[in-house]
Amino acid sequence: MVKRSVAVKNLDPLMKAFALAGKDAARFAAKALKEEADEAFLISQAVVPVMTGALLTSGEVRGPFVRGPIVEAFINYGGPAAPYAIYVHELPPSRAKHDPPTRWKYLENPVRLYSEGMAERMTVRVLDMVNRRFEIRS
Repeated sequence: MVKRSVAVKNLDPLMKAFALAGKDAARFAAKALKEEADEAFLISQAVVPVMTGALLTSGEVRGPFVRGPIVEAFINYGGPAAPYAIYVHELPPSRAKHDPPTRWKYLENPVRLYSEGMAERMTVRVLDMVNRRFEIRS
């Protein structure tokens, strides 16, 4: 399995939102991250190679997983098709033909692009959950 992580920038507003969430911060972070992962996954599904369909149908979002202050979600392709998934992901256009809209880096590039603005979107999601929590109590 090839693992890559995404660095999220501009975390100050998100950290303030977590502070407002208090004891619910980890739960709200997990829900917001799951929604982000689901949306990034949908973008990758549009460009994943589909020669046999095995790679497309092997895609999944796993998580969120909460381990103390760490909240993670994973987008995976492969399963039994893992060797093919890695091969197709890493093979540049100069060495393989990908019929549009499919392309190499079908997971890495969509996730990298989608990560731009992720902190801001997660801040909105967390603040929305905080506001709904207070609406329920009122």
